[in-house]
Amino acid sequence: MELQIRANGTKVTDGMREFIDRRMTKLDRLADRVIDAQLELRTETTRTEAEITTAQLTLRTRKHVLRAEAEHVEAARAIDMVIDKLITQVRRYNDKRTSRKRRGGRGEFAATAATETALPRDPDFTDMPDGVTDEFEVARTKSFQMDPMDVETAIEQMELIGHDFFFFKNEEDEKFSVLYRRRDGTYGILAPE
Repeated sequence: MELQIRANGTKVTDGMREFIDRRMTKLDRLADRVIDAQLELRTETTRTEAEITTAQLTLRTRKHVLRAEAEHVEAARAIDMVIDKLITQVRRYNDKRTSRKRRGGRGEFAATAATETALPRDPDFTDMPDGVTDEFEVARTKSFQMDPMDVETAIEQMELIGHDFFFFKNEEDEKFSVLYRRRDGTYGILAPE
C-alpha cells in the first residue's frame, strides 16, 4: 500500500519516513484491498506553550473507511499510537467478518427510530468555563463521496471509524440518515420524513 503523508507544522525527515514505512508493514498484512492510505500530521501549540502532534491515519477500501487518531508530544510516538489503534480496528473488523461467516448470515443489529427530542437551550445560562465562549466555530469541514448502504454496513462503518454517530445514504429509501449509538448500547436512526 502506498501511503500519502500530509504534514502541517511537522517536518517529515527521511528517518521518520523509514519509521512510518516499517510500522505500516504490519497493516499491509492485515488490511487487504486498501485503495487509499493517508497519514495527516499536525503539530499545534497548546495554551501551556507545549507542542503536541496529532496523527490521523485513514485507510480506504472499496466498501469501508478505517480511521484512527492519536496525539502525543513526540511525533514518532503519536504515529506509533495511531498505527496501533488502526491495527486493533482492522483485527476487530476481520474477526467480526470471520465470525459472521461462521454463523452463516448477516449480523443482527437493533436499529430503532429516534424518539428523543433535544431540549431548548436556556438563554439565561451564562456559567461558561474559562476560555469557552457562547459563540460556535466550525473547526473542520470534511467532504467525502457517499454511496448508498444498508443499515448493517453503516453500523460497521461507524464502529470502524470509532464514532458515536454516522451520516449515510440509506439504500432502502435513498434518504440521508444519521445512525447513532444510544446509551443502552442499541442503535438509533434519524431520518427525514
